[in-house]
Parts: sequence; C-alpha cells; structure tokens
Amino acid sequence: KNLQRDKGNGRLVAMKQEQLEDGTCQWSTIRVIHIPKSAYFGDYSSIDMDASGRVIISSQEESQVWIGYLDGMEADGLWDVAAMEFLEDYTLYDFPKNDNCETMYCNIEGIHWVDDYTIIAVSDKMKSKGKQPFACFEKDQSAHVFVLP
Repeated sequence: KNLQRDKGNGRLVAMKQEQLEDGTCQWSTIRVIHIPKSAYFGDYSSIDMDASGRVIISSQEESQVWIGYLDGMEADGLWDVAAMEFLEDYTLYDFPKNDNCETMYCNIEGIHWVDDYTIIAVSDKMKSKGKQPFACFEKDQSAHVFVLP
C-alpha cells in the first residue's frame, strides 16, 4: 500500500513539561502551529531558529531550505506561544547540484544558523541497495557550510 504524504503539511508543536501527581514528568502539547504552505516539502528534516525569530527549515526530499520568520517574541525576549505565527515573507533555496545538475545533497538531517549569512548542514548516510542515485554518495555523512547570498 502506497502511503503518499501530502506536501506542505509541516507542524511546529509547542509543548511544556509537567510534573504529575505521582512525581513523574510528561510533555503536554500547548499548541500546534502550521508551517507555511510556502515550505512545500514532503518531509521536514530539521529546523533551527536564531535569537531574532528567523527560522530555517530543511528538506531531504526536496534538497532545499526555507527561510522565514516566526512572530510572537515579546520585548523581554520570551515567546508568547498563543501569539506565535509564521510571517508571509520567506526565501527558498536549493542546495547546490553537481555538474550534471543532479541532486547531491540528498540526506540533509540537520541545519543550524552559524551567523546571519552562514548555515551548517549535516547529512546522513546514503541509502543503500540502489534506493538513491550514486550522485548522493559524494555528500553523505558530512558537514556542509554554506554562505547565503
């Protein structure tokens, strides 16, 4: 049975840890915030946010990153979870292709802001047994640094 996922259905789940009467802890969902449809990905492999609320989301399947902003930070630097919303302004970048215009950043599993213009991405091992093109091999199990335009 083919369980095709719809693209563009990412969620940011805000949670809080609570102590139960028996002394154990559990995480409870406070709110679910929809990632904008402009981050039209079939998967969401990583997310990072800087101190200003600028968000970067990566996708393995699309070999792309979406950069936008999350609103809802108060003047004291704390977040008002009830007011958190993604703004409409965004930029979408493709990871570089090889000389044959093939995807080579196939397994991006982590993304992080280094500074305002630099990101670091990490990639997982290439899927074996022919499940991915050989072009994916060159960038598997690596850290990659990119300077944004």
